[in-house]
Amino acid sequence: MFYFVRMKNRLKWVVLSLGLMATGLVAAKQPNIIFIVTDDHGFNDLEATDMRDEVDMPNIHKLTSGGALMTQAYCTAPQCVPSRAGIVTGRYQQKFAMEANGEGPLPKSETSIASRLKKLGYKTGHVGKWHLEPNRQTKKWFEQVGCTSMADAPVEAVNAHRPQGFGYDEYAQGTGNKYWSNFDVSGKEVEPQEINYKIYEKKSHADKFRLQLQTELAQRFVERHAKGAEPFFLYLAYYGPHSPLDAPASLTDQVLSVEELVAKGYDNTKKPYKNRINYARPYTEAEVRQQGLALLKGIDNGVGELIQTLEKTGELDNTIIFFMGDNGAPLGTKSWDGSVNDPWHGSKGIIFEGGARVPYFVYWKDVIKPQVFDKPVNTLDAGATAVALAGSDPAKDSMLDGVNLMPFLTGKKKGEPSRYIYQRYMNTAAVISGKYKFMMHENGEELLFDVSLEQPGAHNTDKEFHETHNLISEMPEKAAELRKALLDWKNELPVPEYDGGFHSSLIEFAEKRWGFRER
Repeated sequence: MFYFVRMKNRLKWVVLSLGLMATGLVAAKQPNIIFIVTDDHGFNDLEATDMRDEVDMPNIHKLTSGGALMTQAYCTAPQCVPSRAGIVTGRYQQKFAMEANGEGPLPKSETSIASRLKKLGYKTGHVGKWHLEPNRQTKKWFEQVGCTSMADAPVEAVNAHRPQGFGYDEYAQGTGNKYWSNFDVSGKEVEPQEINYKIYEKKSHADKFRLQLQTELAQRFVERHAKGAEPFFLYLAYYGPHSPLDAPASLTDQVLSVEELVAKGYDNTKKPYKNRINYARPYTEAEVRQQGLALLKGIDNGVGELIQTLEKTGELDNTIIFFMGDNGAPLGTKSWDGSVNDPWHGSKGIIFEGGARVPYFVYWKDVIKPQVFDKPVNTLDAGATAVALAGSDPAKDSMLDGVNLMPFLTGKKKGEPSRYIYQRYMNTAAVISGKYKFMMHENGEELLFDVSLEQPGAHNTDKEFHETHNLISEMPEKAAELRKALLDWKNELPVPEYDGGFHSSLIEFAEKRWGFRER
């Protein structure tokens, strides 16, 4: 099938090999593509999946209601650096030995989705958290480069691993008030530099909270490229609801009060949340939950403002939006960000569903019809779908591990993509096929679970046992199939195993935290 594609100031023929029975001539544009990635965002915390009636995100709810809500979506690792390495490249990061925080930076041998789209005629931009550059944890990289810390790291070597080194034309990389940028919050081009918005432009932006800054930077990128000759790709990585929990009153006033959260069962008498890095002061359970809801509200406000910008510039109809979390929420007293993973067990740092299943939806006005897509997908599929929409064939790219979701989301194909979804983090690995998840620990322990969900925002405890009932002995054939698939995949990876990890036994961990049940 042939498509007209907007590219480099002229209409250009692009031939797409789609394997269709019929061919024809169709006038179409490459769509704008936006990835919105949230940070440590629990599965429960979209209105569409909220089991506690606590989440108020009306702007995002319009998109989940008007697009495809993916209720069985997985990250590739339950921690920020490896998960984002997968999203940025569209490839299992285990294949290039980037499996945990501290194993960066992103290798220059890898090709980003942005680089692929740039070659296909896109203007590319990054805003917000990157987390794939050298940092104080990347000690192996220091040795390779010949320095001892970030203080004496060569500037050129560091910049090579920032967004500018991976195909992003424009960037505002940062998490708080400081952003490594070549454009500013007013939309002006600048020489690459660190902009501190606490003091920039005579402190005119000093009172803007980090989520507001990230939203405004994203809006400026869209405005700069709306109605341009080339389509645009924006990777917007919000730094929230990840700590620090420092949401301003302007956001906490928009969500449930502490008193209302106490009425829902949250404790407000003890203040066990005291980690000075994550918490502005000692917090109670109710206060942490309120902070998490406020940060999510800030993201929702931002998404609403971005949608308004797309509408005003006339770009909304030709823009597809992928929204995904990088991993589940942490739940420890030193790290909880106020987000929750209901109904799943586990948290950030382990590949039980609480750490591995993430909020995810895809929205494209009038192209993707409202639906709940309950088949397994992962964050790598966003990259493959983007490449397909841009005019290339991800199935022919051996460096891409995701699949093009568009035929499934538009109804051209029924069911789900025919593939396994893999995970490995530290000393634990998993494979997902349909509603079944097989987990394997390096000590030889094996678990098989049915992780189906009858409907979003609900949990039928009489039917859905999830990770409390091990099916290994009841379904030996399914276990054998998934065991082989997982071992075949693991045997292709360059790093075979880790010593230690976050837990020494899957079974002991699960029994201690939530126990096992009989059906």
